[in-house]
Amino acid sequence: MSSINSDASGSATDSATGTAASVTSSIVSSLLSSAISASETLSASETASDEPTKTSSGGILGTTPETTSAADTDRGIGIVTFLTALVVAVIIFTVQLVAFLLLRNKLARIFKPKTYLVPERERTESPPRSVASMLKTLWHYDDREVINKCGLDAYFFLRYLKTLLIIFLPICCIVMPILIPINFVGGIGQKVNVNETERREAGNKPTGLDTLAFGNVSPKNTSRYAAHLLMGILVIIWVCWVFFIELKVYIKVRQDYLTSAEHRLRASATTVLVNSIPAKWLSEDALRGLFDVFPGGIRNIWINRDLSPLLDKVKERNEIHAQLESAETDLIKAAKKAQLKQAKAAEKKERKEKKLKALSKQERAERQAEVDAEAQRMANSAGGQTAGDKHDVPHDIDAGVRESKYETYLNEEHKHEHDEKAKSKGFKVPLLGDPLSKVGHGIMGVVSKTGNNVDETLETTNGFMGLSQTNDNRVPSRNSDRHRNQASVDEEELNSPSDTLRVQNNQSRNSTRYSAESTSAINPKPAREHFGDQGNTVRKIDNIDEIYIRGESKWWEFWKPPPGAYTSPVPQGEVSQAYRDRKTNENKPLWQRIKYALPFVKPEFEETVEYGIAYNPDYKEDAEPAEWEKYLKKKDRPTHRLPLFGQSWLFGVPFVTKKVDTIYWCREQLARLNLEIEEDQAHPERFPLMNSAFIQFNHQVAAHMACQSVIHHLPKHMTPRMNEIAPRDVIWDNMAFSWWQEWLRSGIVFVAIVTMVFLWAIPVAWTAALSQLDNLIRNNKWLHFLKDNEALHNAAKAIAGVLPAVLLGLLLFLVPIILGFFADFKGAKTGSQKAEFVQRYYFVFLFIQVFLIVSIASFFAASIDAIVENVKQLQTVGSVLDLLANNLPTAANYFFSYMILQAMSTSSATLLQLGALLMWYVIAKMLDSTARNKWSRNTRLNQVNWGRFFPIYTNFACIGLIYCVIAPLISIFAIITFALLWMAQRYAMLYVTRFEHDTGGVLYPRAINQTFTGIYFMELCMAGLFFITEDENGKNTCTTHGIIMIVVLILTVLYQVLLNYSFGPLFRYLPITFEDEAVLRDQAFQRAQDQRLGLLDDDELQEETEETNEYEKSRGSENGNSIEMRRFGSVRRPMNKVGTWAKGGGQQLRKFAAVNKAKDKNKRASQYRKEHRQKDIEAQRAIGEALFGGIHDEIEDLTPDERDALVRHAFQHEALRARRPTVWIPRDDLGISDDEIRRTQAYSEHIWISNEGTALDSKVRVVYGRAPPDFSEVDLINL
Repeated sequence: MSSINSDASGSATDSATGTAASVTSSIVSSLLSSAISASETLSASETASDEPTKTSSGGILGTTPETTSAADTDRGIGIVTFLTALVVAVIIFTVQLVAFLLLRNKLARIFKPKTYLVPERERTESPPRSVASMLKTLWHYDDREVINKCGLDAYFFLRYLKTLLIIFLPICCIVMPILIPINFVGGIGQKVNVNETERREAGNKPTGLDTLAFGNVSPKNTSRYAAHLLMGILVIIWVCWVFFIELKVYIKVRQDYLTSAEHRLRASATTVLVNSIPAKWLSEDALRGLFDVFPGGIRNIWINRDLSPLLDKVKERNEIHAQLESAETDLIKAAKKAQLKQAKAAEKKERKEKKLKALSKQERAERQAEVDAEAQRMANSAGGQTAGDKHDVPHDIDAGVRESKYETYLNEEHKHEHDEKAKSKGFKVPLLGDPLSKVGHGIMGVVSKTGNNVDETLETTNGFMGLSQTNDNRVPSRNSDRHRNQASVDEEELNSPSDTLRVQNNQSRNSTRYSAESTSAINPKPAREHFGDQGNTVRKIDNIDEIYIRGESKWWEFWKPPPGAYTSPVPQGEVSQAYRDRKTNENKPLWQRIKYALPFVKPEFEETVEYGIAYNPDYKEDAEPAEWEKYLKKKDRPTHRLPLFGQSWLFGVPFVTKKVDTIYWCREQLARLNLEIEEDQAHPERFPLMNSAFIQFNHQVAAHMACQSVIHHLPKHMTPRMNEIAPRDVIWDNMAFSWWQEWLRSGIVFVAIVTMVFLWAIPVAWTAALSQLDNLIRNNKWLHFLKDNEALHNAAKAIAGVLPAVLLGLLLFLVPIILGFFADFKGAKTGSQKAEFVQRYYFVFLFIQVFLIVSIASFFAASIDAIVENVKQLQTVGSVLDLLANNLPTAANYFFSYMILQAMSTSSATLLQLGALLMWYVIAKMLDSTARNKWSRNTRLNQVNWGRFFPIYTNFACIGLIYCVIAPLISIFAIITFALLWMAQRYAMLYVTRFEHDTGGVLYPRAINQTFTGIYFMELCMAGLFFITEDENGKNTCTTHGIIMIVVLILTVLYQVLLNYSFGPLFRYLPITFEDEAVLRDQAFQRAQDQRLGLLDDDELQEETEETNEYEKSRGSENGNSIEMRRFGSVRRPMNKVGTWAKGGGQQLRKFAAVNKAKDKNKRASQYRKEHRQKDIEAQRAIGEALFGGIHDEIEDLTPDERDALVRHAFQHEALRARRPTVWIPRDDLGISDDEIRRTQAYSEHIWISNEGTALDSKVRVVYGRAPPDFSEVDLINL
């Protein structure tokens, strides 16, 4: 058996473990696969290199008769040889499995981090210690819990593996017992167990495992092929029925999930991304007037701006910040090491003078323990120095809400001023408010003994020292004047009647209010007329003639409509700023308009921004001696060379680029960037508007209706529209593409991918050639020296056995990365879109590279000319059928071993987490030097890139389906494969992998549709085999069978088309029938939440129940009481004169008197969360001394007021939400870090530097006892 593709899946599957870990896992998996392949080569294909097997092509591909495929070496292999070749794979599988079973209860951070290192909602109970109990737990784990803990993508992936098991079990139990005797009894070949000599002498006569396959039926028994036809049709019917059932279940599960009260609370449930908005409609007034036709009205609108220059600055700042943090840490550690060296020399000299013995090992250990204890105390204490903190990072949800309202207040003042200024210049008010998204702060730590019921563990804390302090004791300076101002603004804003009046003025009669705190939506709107009772608003006109087109058109003006036509729709409100800018650009010279119309050219800013000085010009570094000078010389300070041409992506060149002091240079650059970024964030109106916007509706059904409606009157405008957009999932760089730019980029990407798919066979073939060392030496004279030296020759053979597999693993690992780059280039707007793109094309790539190239190696020759020539020969359907029929059956034995090898290697490697072990215990110790590096390593779990994950297993399924009738023995291997993978992946997803991003399960129906590829190729191959089957007289006796299979193929295509036509609209969107039921669930959920949070007493609960019952009797089909629209968690009163939900989908505004009461409820909810968090911490200390110091309060634990405040900035550009980072350096007993903080403060007030919660241990390693000062617990909330 050849190794050409034996590690494809192993390397790709490990991409689930995160970027760095997946690279390591891929290399390790490649090495293991190469070891397996080496043993196979020795036992199964010893003579393959000397006498290559010719690929029969039926006369179609005669140009390359000597080409040997990976599958040809396994044709006719004996059963004993086949099983012997699997011995090494079984041994490696057993070793990895045993290692996992021995270590899983000792290394909780590696094998069960989800039991403690995630927010409470995602945590799973620690698996039982015994193996039998663990397997039982995995088998009986509730599917609903899997959805709640892992998300829909994880659930549907596991369900996909389970579905494949359901498909192949009946095939194994029915098809295989029928077809194997028919193939073997009275067949052409009867030798199941043959050696290499017998196999070679048999020629084209079936031997070994081939005697159990389709091609062994004797020519005199061709009537037996009717059984194959019948079994093939039954398999197709069975698979199609299973897929029909699965799509029904998918729709039901997804609909239940989307309409659950927990999900409907999220902003993603009601938010739509609208692209390609025309300039005329690119204003909030216009969009609000356009989309308010949908039930419930609009809650928020965010119009995006092209902040690419600001985002580039943020990225550059992140790099410089990390560089400065590392340099400061290195300086402090170097000084400490020098001081220890000096102290050791002085102590040694003193002991020598006093004639004392050297310290014993025990004394040294006691001294180190004292130093470590002091380091732990420093890391856990509230002490330390800080400078440059603006005190604008809230440390809890309440502070985050106050901060958001304070920013809204400032935003209103700023917009008012800019409005007056813009009107005086004839420009419109900018559409984006103040961008600052200052969110909270929290603790996140890991202790040495971790997990729920996790004890007796062997852990490394990677620098973490004990439990952190609580938020209340951390930094006393948080109660600054700024926060007091926020509190006062909060009270004034909530109690101001003008707030309510402004909102009321902007509401239509029956539409739902949009929050007074909603971004920049609080602008006085022009007068509007209400149209009926639908809640829609229309613009006011003074002359009815304005709606008609006047004037006669000339006879030759054929592009104009007849006279008297209606004018095109006119947006409501003032003319948008983007439309004014476009009109201004029309007055520019033609060459400038052509220049800026190009896809990759962006317009220049018209005004040059003058930034202030970021540092103290009077500061001199050598004004006073520094602490580090006591232990180090100036040449010992960290230095680096500036990159070529000032481009950060280039590198420094010795003797060419300037060498600078890293700390001094980074200070200057960081101060400058902080100042510029914060100035730009305060004035987003300086940046041009993009042609996209996020629109948040009050009702979930409105968002789904908006996505399915035809919005604009011209083609390709305001499309595409996407719902279920999570704020974290947005790819902001791709928001500004127009529809024609996306089409152009899509065409370029498609051509590049097609070229890559076909030409990738060349480097793959080259890696395979490396394994044929003797042939390489024989054909290349310059390699003859390897034969002359036996030791050198043996070393070269050893390298040749490992290098091809490693190179192939790296080649296959690069494919999804390249596809991800193509997705970004094409213009994917979200991570979900990117995952779908990668899934689509990665499957195509794997199917061709892993299946077709192995099966039809002569077609994919190792040169471009040969590939082109082979394609030209495929002129008819018959030639395609002959190609498949002559090549696919001979590759069956190879795929037997391929599937079982992948099952054992991938499942055991998934359980053992080789990449994570290496990253945690080897690479982390070498690379993680700063406190932030170690904190990130501790708290960042492995994640899955679903776009790379699904295609690997879809390809397995296709291979199994293709051969399930031709070589029915594959059913056994398919069952083993999917059973092992299901068990291993189920464990990893429940206890190891964290899922921060979820596509909502949309990859599952595509995986099912891609699996149809296996059915189609099975039908084509069987049809080709039937057409070329001849009896003993040379007559084609199975032509009818082939025709029937072609008809079945056509029917299968029609079935898939109808299946997608019927189910397609429900793959992504919700039907209206679910809305009323969802509202009832919302109400029940909210009542339970109010009781749990202490927001309702018994009287309120009884009153609410009575009002709700009375309202339900009178509401009819009106869609009221949306859970998100219940302001501040209180119960809405029913509206008078309600109609259907389409007409009166809104709610009345809350009474002003209810606001103060809502504030008290917010306080009670906050107190509940605080008490609940403290109880959790105490419980975790008692059970396993484990702490996840983030926030376990999910979005349903927040009041509507808090949710609205947090969502307000969630959909603003990430560059606007970027906060000033903290240079987090270790605290030391020499005072060097304190001195560096003082010097940094004297140099610039625009650098935030701190040594809080850090220290150096006895081995001069950085330790920490809390999260970085700039970490926010609010960032953990999935909005």
